[in-house]
Amino acid sequence: MRTGTLNLDGTPIDYRECGDGSPLLLLPGGAGHAGVLDGIAAHLADHYRVVAMSSRLASARPGTEHGDQHPKVYVEDTLGLIEALFDEPPTVFAFSASAITTLDLLTRHPDRLRLAVVHEPPVLGLLPDAARYRDALEAVRTAARTQGMDEAGRLMTETMTAPEPGTDSPDLRHPGDWFDGYAETVPEPPTPEMLELFSRLGELQPLFLEHVLIPFTTAEVDLSALGGVGPRLVPVAGIDSRGQLPYRAAAALAAGLGLPLNEFPGGHLGPIERPAQFAGALRALLEGR
Repeated sequence: MRTGTLNLDGTPIDYRECGDGSPLLLLPGGAGHAGVLDGIAAHLADHYRVVAMSSRLASARPGTEHGDQHPKVYVEDTLGLIEALFDEPPTVFAFSASAITTLDLLTRHPDRLRLAVVHEPPVLGLLPDAARYRDALEAVRTAARTQGMDEAGRLMTETMTAPEPGTDSPDLRHPGDWFDGYAETVPEPPTPEMLELFSRLGELQPLFLEHVLIPFTTAEVDLSALGGVGPRLVPVAGIDSRGQLPYRAAAALAAGLGLPLNEFPGGHLGPIERPAQFAGALRALLEGR
């Protein structure tokens, strides 16, 4: 894995790169640290030139002051990286918060992407019960400010896994996955690099809850504009997320655009929990395009 940093108008943007072939850009969810996608990148490197991009929040140097992050700013960062690193429009795979960025990018600059695969974008505004989810996520942010990360994590899990009204309760098999479960899903003893990454992710979680969670989940989605990009947009959801908020949001996006919803292995963190299976499903999808 090769690492690098771009300077985009004074803002550092870190990225990780491996492989050779057709260009494939990976955008991580949460606070946006590209290292969480090392597993899936390794399984795709024999078919693609894979670049995983960190967000400006995750790339920021110590001592940087942060305000609310916004998808439109992240779109410009992504465009800057595409222009700097690719000679042709890449395929983009994005999940969670970065899928919101990708939808906005596809809306405003459809010619800059060959294909956009968006895994469980939290497009709350498309859900009939959006107001209750917005209130619940505001409560998560308030808990992070006033009660600490443990309580915020509990509320985050409760919100993400709450079933659709009128359905049975979900099986909470991995309650930590929604908040700080990255380390729990690594099957082998962590390397020093992994331990350093886990430490960094822990530092980023309060920033994610304070500055990313609400601005991204409340971002408006322009279905009319997205309807014009046709087959270049592929909504995806994890099988294990069925009935839960991330799956319902992806399904609402697909339905609003008249597109099929593709199911991939795992749940919301499928790219991290099951990198080999997820990479295989993604490769099969891309090869069919």
